[in-house]
Amino acid sequence: MNSHRPIWSLTAAEVYETLRTSARGLSTEEAAFRLKQYGLNELPEPASRSLVLRFLDQLTHFMALLLWVAGILAFVSQTPELGWAIWAVIWINALFSFSQEYQAEKALAALEKHH
Repeated sequence: MNSHRPIWSLTAAEVYETLRTSARGLSTEEAAFRLKQYGLNELPEPASRSLVLRFLDQLTHFMALLLWVAGILAFVSQTPELGWAIWAVIWINALFSFSQEYQAEKALAALEKHH
């Protein structure tokens, strides 16, 4: 058996041997057995995070953290207008990114529901 090598690096004959199949595919009986044994060929649903945590992710990614520091430095250097402007950019970007992500997830869920 070729279990030590990635499946994509095997020849067609080695794939058939590894997966216990042939170029003609599985018999109906074997397909039913594998369905019963392994279940449907589906990815599990990803763990869902709350909307609040997902919004906070938008405020705490690497670039946002750099901007928070830049805002602090603007206040320290006595340019509060710049500090407020930088922090406003963080919030506007977070709201926009969160909205886009949320809408994309809703669209994907609708597509999956109709599939």
